[in-house]
Amino acid sequence: IHHHASNLRTASLPSSALRQQAEEASKATPPAKRHASIISENTAVENDTNKPMPEPLLPPKRVLIVRHGQAQHNPRAEAAREAGCSFDEFLRLMELDDAHDAELTDLGENQAQTARERYALSDVELVVSSPLSRALRTADLVHPPSESSETAKKRRIAIEHFREINGKLLNAQRRARSDLFQKFPHWCFQAIPELDESWTEELESREDCSERGYRGLLWVLQQPEQNVLLVGHGGILNYTLNGHANVVLLDGRRQSSTDSESEEVRCVTKRF
Repeated sequence: IHHHASNLRTASLPSSALRQQAEEASKATPPAKRHASIISENTAVENDTNKPMPEPLLPPKRVLIVRHGQAQHNPRAEAAREAGCSFDEFLRLMELDDAHDAELTDLGENQAQTARERYALSDVELVVSSPLSRALRTADLVHPPSESSETAKKRRIAIEHFREINGKLLNAQRRARSDLFQKFPHWCFQAIPELDESWTEELESREDCSERGYRGLLWVLQQPEQNVLLVGHGGILNYTLNGHANVVLLDGRRQSSTDSESEEVRCVTKRF
């Protein structure tokens, strides 16, 4: 999936000031206005001669978004969903198979390895992931860290914005940061607190989850790398990419794979 950020205009400020300005805007303004404070779409700013002309548009980013491979709590619930079960039944089955910070199944590992073989990822400059183990493991299988001392190390950063719909289920509760670092020593976990302070027994609302994912996309925009691999979860990716008012579909095309599985690949361009 290709996601292009377009119409991003900036004032004549150093990058540190822009970053601080974006952070202050995200805290101080409601969602509907927050988008406008960061992304300007050919509005009256361009027609006001009393204001300085904005700098040229920043180049678009290419973000390959991958949902983690099948995990321990997925098999029965996903089979039921494919058969048309209700959301309540889907949630009930996940609860029955629930596991703290659920790991990938053997099938999930194979799915990630297949994705690595199928897609050209040599140009990826930054790898971003949810801090849940199944997403981190998927990222490592899809785009393994370089073992060569002569190759520049690409940043691998885990951030909370892209973790699964939070609360209620133990598979949505992450490990302590120190435990994650022992398990995935090549990842940067500096952006997350030591303990999982956000998980509660109540399921996160669709609106809060969508907004959290959107803020994560804005964070990706602020990074210097142009080609990004992002690994997350089905729930938050659905709520953010298909349910947030500021993520707009510009183009969607479907193409059928020529392999025996007849897999359907969807190419989507969105602005956020």
